[in-house]
Amino acid sequence: MTQLTGSTICTEFDRTTALLPLADRPGEFLVDLDAGWSSLVGVHGGYMCALAVRAAESMAPGREMRTMSTSFLRTGRVGPATLTVREVRQGRTITTMVAELVQDDKFLIVSRLTLMAARSGVEWRERWPLELPPPPDCVPFAPPAHVVSFGRFELRFDPERMPFAGDRAHIGGYVRPLEARPVDAAWLVMATDCFPPPAFARVEPPTGGMSIDFTVHVHRSGLCLGDEGWLAGSFEIHDSTGGLAVERGRITELDGTVVAESLQTRLTVEG
Repeated sequence: MTQLTGSTICTEFDRTTALLPLADRPGEFLVDLDAGWSSLVGVHGGYMCALAVRAAESMAPGREMRTMSTSFLRTGRVGPATLTVREVRQGRTITTMVAELVQDDKFLIVSRLTLMAARSGVEWRERWPLELPPPPDCVPFAPPAHVVSFGRFELRFDPERMPFAGDRAHIGGYVRPLEARPVDAAWLVMATDCFPPPAFARVEPPTGGMSIDFTVHVHRSGLCLGDEGWLAGSFEIHDSTGGLAVERGRITELDGTVVAESLQTRLTVEG
């Protein structure tokens, strides 16, 4: 547990997504891409997006990120980087911002974020069928030792929908934070990118690939899961042409209430 200046005790996720605003440059932040988020290639993309969410929300008090669309331009590496956020428009309830994460004078990600103030409006919900065994019957994920980002959350897989198994590009299971904390928008953006790519169910290792574009919509945040709480995740690809495919994902509560949804274009190559 780590203490941040001006805040209460926080979790490792809070510590590794902490930002240092530059007093003489409004909207510009220094960030440290943490070694604990090292992924198969470079730094975990969902983590870099979470940093942009943190920055944007800090500049729009009382408004939460609802939709984020990101282009991954280069692989990030562990170490210092600069995050710049500018407001495009602020309305009575909606703020639009653009965020750019730069390292060594090169763009890593460019994101457009829509933030929204709490308001009343038309609402309905259709619960999504879970179609998962209970968490105790799922397989705990044991990643390769060098892919340390998987140690930042806990995953369990549906035995019928695992990476490098089956004949469908469909991965399902459960995810939860390692430490008790509200499940906010920044964490949910990371979580929609924390499962291995579904394309891995259709190919044999060694397999490489990269994320190209990533859109996340957060329906509800601020959930408190408790020590035994889980969120369910389902991610699938139905078509891959020239190696480029659209992954459709969703994170739900255990009663099927959708918490977040994602679309991600991925390029997958073999060998």
